[in-house]
This record gives sequence, C-alpha cells and structure tokens, in this order.
Amino acid sequence: MSSRLAATRAIYRRWLRRYVPVAALILGASTVAGFVLGSVVPVGALPTPESGAPSPFPALTTVDLAANNLLAMLALALGAVSLGLVTAVGLVLNGLVIGAVVGIAVQGTDPLVVAALIVPHGVLEIPALLVASAVGLRFGWLTVRYIRGLEDRLVTRRDLREAGWLLAVSSLFIVVAAYIEANVTIALAEAVAGGALGNV
Repeated sequence: MSSRLAATRAIYRRWLRRYVPVAALILGASTVAGFVLGSVVPVGALPTPESGAPSPFPALTTVDLAANNLLAMLALALGAVSLGLVTAVGLVLNGLVIGAVVGIAVQGTDPLVVAALIVPHGVLEIPALLVASAVGLRFGWLTVRYIRGLEDRLVTRRDLREAGWLLAVSSLFIVVAAYIEANVTIALAEAVAGGALGNV
C-alpha cells in the first residue's frame, strides 16, 4: 500500500467515516421537515412575476453563487469554535430551506424540472457542505474531549493540515457547482420543461 493511499484512508477514518453520516442525518431530517412544511404552503398565496414579484429563477452569476455557498461552507466549518453547535444549526437551517423550496416547487412544477434545477450542481455542492460540516463536527468533538481531559492538545498540526486539505477540496467543489448552477442548470431545466421556466 502506497503512503499516499494510506494517508487518504487515515483522513477518511479520522474526518469522514463518522462525521459525514451524522451531518447527512441532520441535513436529511431537516430537509424532510422543510419539505413537509413547504408542501402545505398554498401556491396561490405566493407572489408571482405577474404580480410584480421578482422571478423565482433570478439570474445569478458563478461569483454570486460561489461566494454565497463558500460563506455557508465556512459557517458549517465554524463548529470548531462552538462545540459543533454552529454546524448543527447550519445544517438544520440549510435542510429546512432546501426542503421547503422543493416542497413549494413540486406543487406547481413537474418534479423532473425541479430535479433538473437541483441535481446537476447538488451532486457536488451537498457533498462539499457535508465534508465542511464533518470538519466542524470533528473539531467540536475534539474540543469536548480536550475539556474533559481526554486529549493532551486541543488540535495538532496534522489536524489543521488535514482540515485545510478537506476544506480546499470542498471549496473547489463549491466553485464548480456554482459554475454549473449559473451556466447549465436553467438551460437544462428549460430543456426538460420544453419551454421557458416562467411558463411552466
């Protein structure tokens, strides 16, 4: 086994094996709750472009989306300084928003169109956010262990180096996902819908 492969497996065991499933569970449960809430919102009561409201599909640039999602990723990683609480709250809020938006959207839009709006960039964006959350949760857990006297040091250079690599890779995924969302998603969704989304 090469040293690089061994190091990769060690990072997986330390940072991802336990903490990504926990983050995914929190995000998934919150998304389901948000979907239930969004499903009971009367679509007819929502503002529409015809009534002067902004378009539900505003044109956002790659920079806009990347900046917004990188900030969200940073907030999730800040569980390191909050015993994991900021990470958990961030996952809950993100899940509620995602679920509510989908719950509202599927009431008046073909589910395939909704999937086309979410899946292409979501397959990169969501794993990136989960990895950032894993960093926050693990640092939070290490802090708890340090306070309880179970760890000699709060963090090590290895911890910081590995967390830096994970966040760098997650940031790359976020930027690529932002490009897809800004330049591919709407066109793909319109192709699936067979027309402009405002007419769906």
